[in-house]
Amino acid sequence: MFPSLCGVFHENPNGAENFSHDLSALVAGEQSVDLSGQSSSALAGAFAVTGNIKITLFNLLAMIAFAYCVVKVFFSNIKRGGILLIQMAVGALYMFSVPRGYTDGFSQWCKQVVAICLTAFMQTTLLYLGLLTFSGNMLLGLGIMLAANEVPRIAQQFGLDSSVRVNMMSVVHATTTAVNLTRSVAGAMK
Repeated sequence: MFPSLCGVFHENPNGAENFSHDLSALVAGEQSVDLSGQSSSALAGAFAVTGNIKITLFNLLAMIAFAYCVVKVFFSNIKRGGILLIQMAVGALYMFSVPRGYTDGFSQWCKQVVAICLTAFMQTTLLYLGLLTFSGNMLLGLGIMLAANEVPRIAQQFGLDSSVRVNMMSVVHATTTAVNLTRSVAGAMK
């Protein structure tokens, strides 16, 4: 029914060569295709409506999975961008406690910022690679795009948490330190 992933390159022996050629052309700057252009060309190539319409169950499921992957990664990246903006604003509060020797909050903040950036990068890269592969082989492209949705869960297994989990004790300590520092500076200026 479905071609196995091992048989992908038996059907198209130049599949790996075309993929690596397209990828190297993108890196070299000879080809400039953005994410929206690549997704629309993959949609037009795979789900093009011609004179003889043949809708199979696989095509319907592939289109639903394609839309799910693109929409989920898009909104995940918007959410991660908002979290990153908040993290940048809160990061200054941790700097007040570093000279006093309390580096736990700052190191956890750095770790979470790195996790957010790495997750967004890996998820977008896998989505883009899935879109590049989708026009040549729908099943392999969908597999790569579905793997892009699992990047945050895999990163969490390695200790990189990209969610909005806040250590309240650390925030209270950083805020108290900032307030006390402000009081002492204001008292010294009188």
